[in-house]
Amino acid sequence: MSLKITDWLLDPHSCPGFKNHEVTAHIQKGDSIHHTEQLHLELPKRYGLVNITDHIEAALERSGVQDGFAFVSAMHITAGVYINDAESGLLNDIAKWIEQLAPYGLDYRHHQTGEDNADAHLKSYLTNPSLTAPITKGRLDFGTWQQIFYAEFDGRRNKRILVKITGLGK
Repeated sequence: MSLKITDWLLDPHSCPGFKNHEVTAHIQKGDSIHHTEQLHLELPKRYGLVNITDHIEAALERSGVQDGFAFVSAMHITAGVYINDAESGLLNDIAKWIEQLAPYGLDYRHHQTGEDNADAHLKSYLTNPSLTAPITKGRLDFGTWQQIFYAEFDGRRNKRILVKITGLGK
């Protein structure tokens, strides 16, 4: 059984299935700020590459950090985060490439434990569990086309993304 690209949720501009954000810590001492949030989501498909840049920018605005770093972590072993271009053709190419390297439906040894998501573990290995993005003048300091994406390989259930922003405030 092979997976088709239509089985993937590919959204270069938004994150369908985003539920809410939860501020879990906000510490300010002098000009130093340490802000932590969790983003809660449930993608409507098992596989997806979705743009979460707007959600990271909103967390940055809530933090008040003007100069520092944003750390973003997919808090699941069958998901990842990465930075790339928000272009639909590229999302299709990435999904196709990932699927070729870790195809759905093979007889993986992990499945002998009663699980059915070995391909999801392998797919997540092809992305990153976390990333760090620079912040300058209160904005993500990205190149022209750079955006932050969440990569989901075992969706249709509640997932969390950790966002930790640290730096100097106003």
